[in-house]
Amino acid sequence: MNESWEGFAGRMQRLNPLFELGRGMEVGELKPYLQTILMQVLLTIFYRELNDDDHRRKSDIKYMVEDTMKQMKLLADEKQVERITSGLLYSGKEEYSQPFEAYYYDEVRQSWETQVFRYVTMDELYTNLEIGSSIVYKLTDIAQEMIFMSREMAEEFSITIEQLYSIQLIKNGNFLKATRNLDHLISRVNRLMAKEFSFQQEMINNPKILLIEAERQRADNRIEIEKQFEEEKNHFRTITSMIEKTKRQNAEDDLIHRELVLLQEKIGHSRQLHDRFAKLVIQNISYEIKLKAENPSLFWENSLVSFREHIYENWFLKEGVQSFTDVETILSPLFSPKNEFILPLDWIWGEQEFDEKEEMEVVEEDEEKERLAYQRITNWDSVVKAWSYVFQYLQTHQEFSLTNLKELPYEVQDLWFEESETIDLWMMFDKKPLKVQVLHRKEETINDEREILLYKLMQEYPQFTKFEGLKIYTEFDHRAEPFLWYEMKITPFKICIEEEIR
Repeated sequence: MNESWEGFAGRMQRLNPLFELGRGMEVGELKPYLQTILMQVLLTIFYRELNDDDHRRKSDIKYMVEDTMKQMKLLADEKQVERITSGLLYSGKEEYSQPFEAYYYDEVRQSWETQVFRYVTMDELYTNLEIGSSIVYKLTDIAQEMIFMSREMAEEFSITIEQLYSIQLIKNGNFLKATRNLDHLISRVNRLMAKEFSFQQEMINNPKILLIEAERQRADNRIEIEKQFEEEKNHFRTITSMIEKTKRQNAEDDLIHRELVLLQEKIGHSRQLHDRFAKLVIQNISYEIKLKAENPSLFWENSLVSFREHIYENWFLKEGVQSFTDVETILSPLFSPKNEFILPLDWIWGEQEFDEKEEMEVVEEDEEKERLAYQRITNWDSVVKAWSYVFQYLQTHQEFSLTNLKELPYEVQDLWFEESETIDLWMMFDKKPLKVQVLHRKEETINDEREILLYKLMQEYPQFTKFEGLKIYTEFDHRAEPFLWYEMKITPFKICIEEEIR
């Protein structure tokens, strides 16, 4: 027999529950989404089981279906929700409560066989039918295997969940299965350690990855991470304590005793790996703090995205490209004739750098008009004076709405039109939050115009140094309508300040 047939029946018995999940239900337009909805419901039951949560009755499962669909932004009526719920509990009509059936080909017997299975079954530990309570459901081994199959593909489980699952297995006396589950835990810790070590090397070679991989910046959450590691240590202590207790209770049963000894050895190995992983993570956090303290300029965010740094160095060089389509997507806007807003480069240059003035020669009429070009220089004194009123207001009220501009004295309003940069800065503040860190810097090192404004404000008005270290951000002002201000239609938003939470 061809080796492809080896274990074929077993494979199909593992896959059939996946193939049959949600099959045959008549739920109209929801049919394409059934498997996804039911998989999420199975996961919810599984996690409740792990956490000793007995809210796993039919009414609870019905609520899980509704909640899942709400989360997935799907609409369903009462009948559809009821059908999906019952479709997970049994096959066919409720009064018969039949299991699910699927065919598979047995390569040894060379015949078609019928596989009978359920996704959920009664949890005897929590169900008490004698007093008339409802059935509390738990996942069958088959449904659990579906969860594990998806876990291996998605690497979904955390160390904590693996530990909780081991505790649950030991509680139920399933020591061999708990031992096998520890293999998953060890594998998980090994993978995380490898990723953490790789991250450490990258961080040392190129500290700027701390800006790219924002989710890895854990320095500010060090206390929470240490608390998490402490919690995981407690789980290990609980497992060890449970094993010791069970060993004493089964001292005369050699089989159980051997299983527990094996389990205990696995726990010891897992615990050592976990301690090494925790040490590595804390070490990396220390590196992060040290790099930020010794090289603060590396972590000041620029106001503009740089093609070379953000696209070429941090993406193309680091990640590579999967296909030429990616390259085309990035570059085509620069050259496509469909781009609606491309100006000739010399026009843009003239718009930004030069302010042309025309001089008329009145003495000699025959001479052509002479055009002289002067470099355009922003009058920051005017900009700073105009904005000083905004920051005075922010000092007292922590927010300033754009609509307040038209309420300023007329002589102040006139200031806002002396320099175009005064108005343009509003749009720059609307880009992203800014943490003010300018007081101890040199002006020539500052590129962000918002920071230049704040630097000059602090130099001119020392009371504004109080803004150092605060976060400035914008919010849409829902109470205000768009308004006209000197022939400009303005959509209102407000600038706010907030003290950084440490």
